[in-house]
Amino acid sequence: MCKLAISLTLLAVLANSLEQKQSQESNLGAFQYDWPVGDPRRCQEQSRLSKLDVNRFEVIPGVGWDNLRNVEAGLVISYNFTQCKVTDDGNFLIPDNVFTVPIKHSRVERFAELIDNWNSATSITSKSVNVAAGSIFSISGHYSSEHEELKSKQIEENVATIRVQLRYPRYEAKLQPDSEFSPQFKSRLLSIAVMIELNQTRQAEYEAQLLVRDFGTHVLSSVTAGAALVKDDYVRTDKMSSFRESKTAYLAAASASFFNQFKLTSSYNSSYTDQQKESYSKATTYSILKSYGGPLFDLESMNLSAWTQGVDKNLVPMDRTGDPLNYLVKPQLLPELPYSTVDALEKVVRRSIEMYYEMNTYRGCTKIGDPNFSYVANVDDGSCGAKAANLPFGGVYQTCSVYGSTLRQNPCDDLQHVNPKTGSYSCPSNYSAILIQTFYKRGIIEFDKVCRGCGFLWLSTCCDNRQYESTAEYSAYWCAATSPVPPNSGYLFGGFYRPTQDNPLTGSTNCPPTFYPRIILTDVTLCLSDDFEQSIRVAIPFGGFFSCKSGNPLAVYLLNFTNELQSNMSQNIDGSTSYPMRCPDGYSQHLATIDSGCSINFCAKTGSMTKTPLPPIRRPPFMPKPDAIYNYEEKYVFNPQTLVWMKNEKATYYEETNNITVNAINDANSKTLKGSSAVTKYTVTVTFSSMLVAVTLL
Repeated sequence: MCKLAISLTLLAVLANSLEQKQSQESNLGAFQYDWPVGDPRRCQEQSRLSKLDVNRFEVIPGVGWDNLRNVEAGLVISYNFTQCKVTDDGNFLIPDNVFTVPIKHSRVERFAELIDNWNSATSITSKSVNVAAGSIFSISGHYSSEHEELKSKQIEENVATIRVQLRYPRYEAKLQPDSEFSPQFKSRLLSIAVMIELNQTRQAEYEAQLLVRDFGTHVLSSVTAGAALVKDDYVRTDKMSSFRESKTAYLAAASASFFNQFKLTSSYNSSYTDQQKESYSKATTYSILKSYGGPLFDLESMNLSAWTQGVDKNLVPMDRTGDPLNYLVKPQLLPELPYSTVDALEKVVRRSIEMYYEMNTYRGCTKIGDPNFSYVANVDDGSCGAKAANLPFGGVYQTCSVYGSTLRQNPCDDLQHVNPKTGSYSCPSNYSAILIQTFYKRGIIEFDKVCRGCGFLWLSTCCDNRQYESTAEYSAYWCAATSPVPPNSGYLFGGFYRPTQDNPLTGSTNCPPTFYPRIILTDVTLCLSDDFEQSIRVAIPFGGFFSCKSGNPLAVYLLNFTNELQSNMSQNIDGSTSYPMRCPDGYSQHLATIDSGCSINFCAKTGSMTKTPLPPIRRPPFMPKPDAIYNYEEKYVFNPQTLVWMKNEKATYYEETNNITVNAINDANSKTLKGSSAVTKYTVTVTFSSMLVAVTLL
């Protein structure tokens, strides 16, 4: 009851938030010339009346940020201009919750850098927010167009990148701590909180993933505004290795080329000879000139002085800092929620961000030229140079049990799969069953009308509605060899795919020829074959499974089946937690799926799954929309005099005696909202006053 009371209060807060948003939008449209207080156009109108020309500052923090793609997302922080604040120099109008730090020096920054591996490259305009994400989120920025272009060219053309920049920072705009959320962002948080309080965990996870999709992984807390000119030269690595001079020498050559390109030679002094410059030019296979902000740069007529003077008229972000979205989920910004709910909300948002990163992490060898090099890998796992042993694989199977009662639909129908090698839920001889993970899935709630004779001489018919609820417990297993097995036994592995993810071997959602599909978990399809003669040419050496809770026994495998492995196996008949949660030497882990917050990984020979171009980013949500679990309606009405919620019959009686209807309330301060209740998912019609209180259900 307590959770339901909290949930109803949260629904009330959510409705208030939505109404305020609609009210603000309608008010804004009502003003065409006399702008309302808080609208930036009102401030600009006032400045014009005072014969001042103040433009709106466009490079402001508080925006959502996708730290994988380096693109802005939905507005997280609400902006208001009631104070008509301006920058310290009086040139720009800024929101009330933003302040600027003018960069008063007039020095233009210029430097050159060598990028010989794409993993060491940093973003031109988002370096700080990418680097601050830390080693856990080391792939930050790796799905930006800038990074993907650099990586593709370096690999395909065997080149290194020399980047020369000329940067002119002008302002640093910072966000005040604990600024108010935008109505859209806050309503999404409150909606997730309602799902948490109603114990609808999967719905909360789904909505949190949508939150990350729409508002990004971070919120920008500081933005540096300015302009920059950038030139990327792609230089053949074989020519660079034959360069007589040091690294400093060819950086100087790149700088000379840059300033000559922009007609800025007079501001750059170099003793580099024409012959050396010509050698550098011949080694350069490709160059890109980029202009960020400032006036449109004319290579023929504009000089550095003219460019810097026009920067303030077109400022753009030159660097960004920010915090993960879950850092904002705290009691100060969500006073409507109990501390326990805020804590649970923070965790579900954080897990959604981590899942977004994990779903786009590809581990492997990133050293070009190594036999184990992986084209798609964006995290080096130390597998360069390692040799992989051929490890037998005995297939997979999945068991399922039903708890509760069912009527027509058995939740285990699509979750039970035998091992085709044995035709049952077992492993072949000399193989042991290793648990991948156990999961639970709630079945659809079903209803059945049961009628019986009743009344005088049982001449009447009385009917009751009987409810059927069930939960499926399903466990996935794979078969690892526990002792030497005959040659060409077991299965060959031909990759995997999901409905939203292609098989790396085929580039589509199917198996290679001579391989057949076997489903495991809910939507992962493995490609298996026991036709060694036809399939060995395209098969991928397989190195086992491991999950967030279950390890991989093959990780202790060396070159042959040793006493150490057999001893380890014999002590872990259940095949689970004490095995290492990693891959054997020479194998790299690949994410198969994430089920109920638990990542399931499989191991394949390093470099074997790199036959396709750079994979596109996988964006949330990473789970299907949960099924609705409500089937009937209940009514709740709040009495503002007694501060008590009334349910069903008492609610109806209260409505009738007070001439109140659920969808047409006489009280102008009351509102109606449809939401969901707890365990048996049903529609709840809630009527409440504008005052938020703790309530008790009768």
